[in-house]
Amino acid sequence: LVVRSSKTGEPRGVPLHSFLCDWLQPLVDRARLDEKPAFRSPRGAPYKAVQDGGGGLKSAINGARRRSGILDISPYTARHTVSTGLVVAGVHPHVKDQILGHAADDMSRRYTNVPQGPLIEAINKLPVPAPWRVIPWVSEPAKHWSRLAEGTGRRMDLEVRKHD
Repeated sequence: LVVRSSKTGEPRGVPLHSFLCDWLQPLVDRARLDEKPAFRSPRGAPYKAVQDGGGGLKSAINGARRRSGILDISPYTARHTVSTGLVVAGVHPHVKDQILGHAADDMSRRYTNVPQGPLIEAINKLPVPAPWRVIPWVSEPAKHWSRLAEGTGRRMDLEVRKHD
């Protein structure tokens, strides 16, 4: 995956787990990536970027948090989970930092540029939770692109879960 404008303003490659590649392929197939972004709102519009605010995608994530009842999670939770999982899997710190897009903080790392192959191999060391493999929108994402409740403008196919 290429992020065209990262936090530093520069494009960068992001290695994806093979599980995510399979899930994202239908989005890539439907998008004319030279004309439209792959990630769009349920109405087909691109998410608007807001300086330091995350834009529409942040609102979508917050809505999903409320509807699912899982409030103690954010996009950064995924970064922390991936970072920890890579350490537990024995991935070299330079490789982990390059996957996460961390800036080099010492001279040795400034001169280290790991090729894509080992980065993808490293990210694929992360386990995929079994429940993820049976979620309908994971196995058939194309059927769930525009699941809005009629008249509400909100997704209604997510069940609210109560956590102790």
